[in-house]
Amino acid sequence: MSDLSNFLPKKRNEKSSSSLKLQKSKPRIIDRKKSPFSLEQLSKEQLITLLEPVMAQIPGFAANLAWTRQKILPQNPTIHPEELAQQLAIPLLEAYVILAQLQSDQD
Repeated sequence: MSDLSNFLPKKRNEKSSSSLKLQKSKPRIIDRKKSPFSLEQLSKEQLITLLEPVMAQIPGFAANLAWTRQKILPQNPTIHPEELAQQLAIPLLEAYVILAQLQSDQD
């Protein structure tokens, strides 16, 4: 059995001499006016590159991407994101990312 008496205080109100002192730090205040960019300043291409890693984590994204590549694009190669979103019952942003990714794969 280990000796815990070295780690625990002897009395309830008495602190041990070997206890670590916690340093309090000032809370950081986020100034929203000094953000590095705003969404209005981003172009569609920059926004898509920021969102692609997030979209890849959506359940079913890979299946929707493969289905679009194999079944939908051969029938309609000029499909718009709105049409794709309706056909697959997915959000418009996901459809836009799918089409952007498939277009970049073709290039």
